Amino acid sequence: MKTLITARFDDRQFTRLEPRLGTVKRAGFGQTQRKLSGSEVVRALDGIELFILEFEPVTREILVSSSSLKFIICCRNEPQANVDLATATELGIPVAHTPGRNAVSVAEYTMGMMIAIARHIHLAHHLLRYTEELTQINYDDKLGRNRLITSEWSMDPRAPFARFKGPELAGKTLGLVGCGAIGGEIAKRARAFGMRVVCADPLINETRLLELGVIRLDLTTVARESDFLAVAAKVTASTRGLVSAEVIRLMKPTAYLINTARAAIVDNGALCNALQNGGLAGAALDVYEEEPLPSAHPLRKLDNVLLSPHLAGASLDIPKTHSRMAADDVIRYLQGDQPRHLANPEVWGKRRR
Repeated sequence: MKTLITARFDDRQFTRLEPRLGTVKRAGFGQTQRKLSGSEVVRALDGIELFILEFEPVTREILVSSSSLKFIICCRNEPQANVDLATATELGIPVAHTPGRNAVSVAEYTMGMMIAIARHIHLAHHLLRYTEELTQINYDDKLGRNRLITSEWSMDPRAPFARFKGPELAGKTLGLVGCGAIGGEIAKRARAFGMRVVCADPLINETRLLELGVIRLDLTTVARESDFLAVAAKVTASTRGLVSAEVIRLMKPTAYLINTARAAIVDNGALCNALQNGGLAGAALDVYEEEPLPSAHPLRKLDNVLLSPHLAGASLDIPKTHSRMAADDVIRYLQGDQPRHLANPEVWGKRRR
């Protein structure tokens, strides 16, 4: 068997697979941090039977021209992002993927954003590091002898101790819009913080809800009851615009919205309006309708917003996770067993041999 690997791939998993793979060629993003172009992929796939990729394009033209290709593993949650799944299916090529590879990464980042926005960590850091607003000032209780007390800062209402107070997570309600792989990991961590967790997700089964300790409610009730509303759904026809202006209006003015999923799920105009006019206490956002976020965007002028440049799924450990998942499915494939994470399972019985 001849194999091409362009994904970032953990050395331990490569060592596990290498004796089984025959001739292996490594190239592309996993080696150079630069994706191969379409024409480069065509050339690299000459004679290749197994292709393990992450970000390289796999178009119809590439698939049609790669007559030796028998199995593809795309190390992403959604292989359709760069693999023409319909053509692969038409040609009898099974396509495996690595769903949930970044679930822990996104869940941890989401919890971090929740704490940071609620406790104003982002704003306090910016003001203390880049301005003198918190330092070149005399507060009413720091005059005379009190100025010599360096072990505490001021209790003045204008000072950081009062200005940046925020709610603890313990005892609060977290609402999840979507409770799949990522939502489930968020729920586990939120419960560890002592939060009550509710979700709006018609697809998750009751057994899984019981395992997670999550209560299913309709979306309007979730919006009303949540102190923090975290978006953790995929973009589909039914979720696009799901967190609508009406849903945002139902939220408490003391609540926070966290979006580490996709901007298309939220009515971003309504969100911005709520943040500007006291409809919400704040928001922490990692995704936007336009990326990078334009310099003139109104979100960039608001102190009650924490902005992050699409980083929730960028942990150092994700390649370890997707490499293990990919290696497991390669071994299944080589043993003649159906891979666990096929994006087109209907092709397995009539796959190219």
